[in-house]
Amino acid sequence: MPREAVVITGVGLVCPLGQGADAVFERMLDAEAVSAAIPRQWLGYGSFQSVTWAPLPRIDFERYGLTRTDRLRYDTVSMMAIGACHEALGQAALIHGEPGHGRSGPRVTGVDPARVGIYFGTGIGGIRTTLATHSYHSMHAVRDALQGVVDDAKEPESCRRFAEGLLSRIRIERRFNPLAVTMLMSNAVSAAPGVRFGITGPCRTTTLACASGTVAVGEAFRAVARGDVDVALAGAAEYLFDEYGSIFRSYDITGALAHGFDDAARANRPFDRDRNGFLFSEGGAAALVIERESHARARGAAAIAAIAGFAETFDAYNMIAIDESGERVRAMMGAALVDAGIDGSEVDYVNAHGTGTIVNDKVECESLLRVVGERPLVNSTKGLIGHTIGASGAIEAVVTALSLRDSTVHPCVNLDHPMAPLNFPSSRQRADLEYALSQSFAFGGHNAGLVLHRAT
Repeated sequence: MPREAVVITGVGLVCPLGQGADAVFERMLDAEAVSAAIPRQWLGYGSFQSVTWAPLPRIDFERYGLTRTDRLRYDTVSMMAIGACHEALGQAALIHGEPGHGRSGPRVTGVDPARVGIYFGTGIGGIRTTLATHSYHSMHAVRDALQGVVDDAKEPESCRRFAEGLLSRIRIERRFNPLAVTMLMSNAVSAAPGVRFGITGPCRTTTLACASGTVAVGEAFRAVARGDVDVALAGAAEYLFDEYGSIFRSYDITGALAHGFDDAARANRPFDRDRNGFLFSEGGAAALVIERESHARARGAAAIAAIAGFAETFDAYNMIAIDESGERVRAMMGAALVDAGIDGSEVDYVNAHGTGTIVNDKVECESLLRVVGERPLVNSTKGLIGHTIGASGAIEAVVTALSLRDSTVHPCVNLDHPMAPLNFPSSRQRADLEYALSQSFAFGGHNAGLVLHRAT
């Protein structure tokens, strides 16, 4: 028996190109890309191969009703998750109430909250809080020790100047955060929106590095298709800034980041012959409201797009490097297409993983040519906003849904010498799109893909 169509009725987005899914998508269609020099302060703490990243703009959390008090009890990653969910639920007409915090804020409406599930992903979770808390805990001890040295010194003035110079390089939080544990835990990205909007159904957190968002959306799709829930709030969030640049350095030291470009705007170049790594992004968040088509129709909700299939595989090969044979990548793509009931020739558009790393792009291009051929349009959203790690797959699922809705795809930027004979758009391109594939590969060897369909 064919399963009922599962549709997307609301989306929300926060990323380096801004906040608000429709506004951000329009910037993507105009080929706006984010790339800048890393914060100057980081250079005082170590040397870097890459000196370029994709920073977030100042995020207006007040538009989601998040107050100054909320900022003291939520890590930024959870606030971005709440923001993306607020936009998605609002677009789907599933919340009521004015923006506010706690139980005075908007709550899910028009559906039993126990029949709404949250399926959110993150690669690292509240790492910003973890590092800030560690800084307070350890650096106060350093400061106290230095003060003791100054007090006991034979030349206290010169010793004081030395200590002050050293301390000026140490960024210490004003106090030890009493809410740290609920801010740093990875499941806060799903629990925080659940508390915020009064959702009492299943609440799941997926942590699969760069595949986290895609798998979270896939699990939500399956839960809705099985009838476990009537509505699923799916997506992912990531926030990767820290005062010392240690998270950035962790990726940089692997050699995976784009480097050696004098012009920051030219560093991010997925699928180009001269690519040499991905552009690290400060972070982002995306959310999708997913429900059965009959459920959406009964409450008068319009569908943006439909989800037709999902699959995931595991390389069992290496903790960082992708298996160059691409066998498990192609197995994932094939299984996703089978789940959707189509074959590769029916795919019109691929929102690729497209990191810009040497081997990943090679494996992905070879796999696409073998599974879907040269005809489909292929682009990389990471080419515009950098790699948001755990949030990337959810962001790309939103972009894919909007591309199907508007029959338009964004271009690939900095693609001067395409590495494969794929159909890469060089500018905003309109096309008759029916089926699309959005896929992610991750450190550890996780591969995941979603097949989306144009809303009927």
